Amino acid sequence: MNRIAYWLARIRDSFWFVPAVLIALALALAEALVAVDLSADWEWLPLLGVGPDGARGLLAAIATSMLSAAATMFSITIAVLALTSSAYGPRLVQNFMADRGNQLVLAVLVSSSLYSLMVLRRIRSGSEAFVPELAVTVGLALALVGVCVLIYFIHHISAGIQIANLAGGVRRELAGRLADQYPATADARRRPADSWPSGSVAREALADADGYVTSVALDDLVSAATRHEGRVDVLVHPGTFVCRGDVIALVTVEADAEHDDADRERATAEERLEQLCRATVGRVSIGDQRTPYQDVEHLARQLIDVAARSLSPGVNDPYTALNAIDALSAAFAPTAARPDPHPVLVDDDGTVRTRASSRAWIDLVVDTIDTLRVYASTQPVVGERLIDCVGRLLRRTTDPERRVALLAAADRVVEGADASAMLPHDLERLRAARTILEGRTS
Repeated sequence: MNRIAYWLARIRDSFWFVPAVLIALALALAEALVAVDLSADWEWLPLLGVGPDGARGLLAAIATSMLSAAATMFSITIAVLALTSSAYGPRLVQNFMADRGNQLVLAVLVSSSLYSLMVLRRIRSGSEAFVPELAVTVGLALALVGVCVLIYFIHHISAGIQIANLAGGVRRELAGRLADQYPATADARRRPADSWPSGSVAREALADADGYVTSVALDDLVSAATRHEGRVDVLVHPGTFVCRGDVIALVTVEADAEHDDADRERATAEERLEQLCRATVGRVSIGDQRTPYQDVEHLARQLIDVAARSLSPGVNDPYTALNAIDALSAAFAPTAARPDPHPVLVDDDGTVRTRASSRAWIDLVVDTIDTLRVYASTQPVVGERLIDCVGRLLRRTTDPERRVALLAAADRVVEGADASAMLPHDLERLRAARTILEGRTS
């Protein structure tokens, strides 16, 4: 993902984007329909046929009711956000803000209200009475649409806070991001780690802000390194927390060579190094909070939060945790057989330009299991489901290192339960589940 694509994705998912677009369209539509009413005779159409006072009253009622409905919708959304944050974790609040259905409902209600106000101002009484009948009729139609979307919103928000739908939405997004990060076919521009040149003296590119790395525009970095005849070794990945002045990359450029008079204008190595450092810092985006666009761990953490909070003593709902674990295993399974991408990228000429390592697939999975296994000591069903998750992934991967790491994670689930005060019967069930895994690998 390059820098422009990243910011476009953030804008599309913001709560204001769809309402802003529909508001602009509503204002343009109001002016256009009034202009059509001024230049056309609609007596042959079965329109409203109301006078100026009736049209004003109708549009004023539509504008007021649509705005009131938007305020009600906003109040319900805030209440749901508070409930979701306390019950499932604050990370899931972003999902509701980016939900296209919520954005569309707010957009329709607000734009309908503004449309009515724009048409209302063009109605005239007296000797030059004018009622834009087509525009008023469309306003009434928009009011009916507003009622329909309000009913849809009540259903949508009620279904959205159910754990099955909530976990399912995060699962689908996590699976999609994992498929992007661990593609089925290797990128022709990527090379193994040992192809990176060694021994070069590099300048440090320093972070210009405090916060989390939200995206690294690798395509733009390759282009910048090619343009400045250098290489960029990126030391951070999306999700990394940095402070201002932390080293985020090491930058090198080719040494100056002797040039003839035609090449006198070529920038010196020092100038190119400085320019490439600035380009590198500009292509590593830093924000106050983690985002899901390149940070797959952030999405996994959302489901981990759901499981952890449901297993807290104040809630004690293990079946919600099982839902979250099932969603995690379903998201990881499609990429279990795919290799980690090579870290080195080359330009169109095959010259090494950028190195950027992402988190290994197995590290992400094992960290997820280890985070949740502490709850297996008090909830045997959680331990069994974690071991079942390991078995599902084992059936899909043949990589020896991944299989060893997955089995070791299952062993730690059993060891943690053994070290706790779990009943012998429950402990035997966990050991039996682990034994089944051993049979699958033999």
